[in-house]
Amino acid sequence: MKYRSTYIWLGLLLVLSGCVSQAKPDYQKFYEHHPRTILVLPPANKTTAVDAPPIFLTTVTRPFEERGYYVIPIYIAQDILIDLGLTDEGLIAGIPPQQFKEFFGADAVLYTTLTEWSTTYIVLASMVTVEADYKLVDTVTGEIIWHGKQRVSQDSGGGGGGTIIASLVVAAVKAAINTTTDYRPLASRANQMVINGRGTGLPAGPHHGEFQKDQEEYN
Repeated sequence: MKYRSTYIWLGLLLVLSGCVSQAKPDYQKFYEHHPRTILVLPPANKTTAVDAPPIFLTTVTRPFEERGYYVIPIYIAQDILIDLGLTDEGLIAGIPPQQFKEFFGADAVLYTTLTEWSTTYIVLASMVTVEADYKLVDTVTGEIIWHGKQRVSQDSGGGGGGTIIASLVVAAVKAAINTTTDYRPLASRANQMVINGRGTGLPAGPHHGEFQKDQEEYN
């Protein structure tokens, strides 16, 4: 009975850990400066995973494009930033948004911050978590015109069959050898969820069929 209670508690934890409350943005400024072209900057990294930013960066542009916006290709943006000597997230954060209008012709800049990028092990299961903050800034006024936050967790599987001790040993071995967790699917899911969230995500862009037809949903 004690083990059964543990499994029930763990199952609830796995479900709840994937949820995150999303504050509804104020869309008045967004519609005042409705962007067409977006520059995605390299993410700020508040986690201990040094490989998180480049992995995350490869997943963030597609949902914006599918939502009807033109996103400046990452490889072009990276090359220009390098030519400008902006290779450090601190330096990039210190550049006024208006200069990105001058450098790239972008209407808005997307700043992202990775706040969690981890794998944790609880009893017989492992949990992979990605969490990020998003901020879209107008390049003329410097105002935040949209913001979001998304956390996604996924149970990556537990131990094998047999006794509890045997299962714990299997889980421990997996924890020791699993050094190549694939975070890309979770990062993609987080981006899709935050951008397509009904009433909290990004209104349709100029290359989308719902452009200027979905305002009631975001008011």
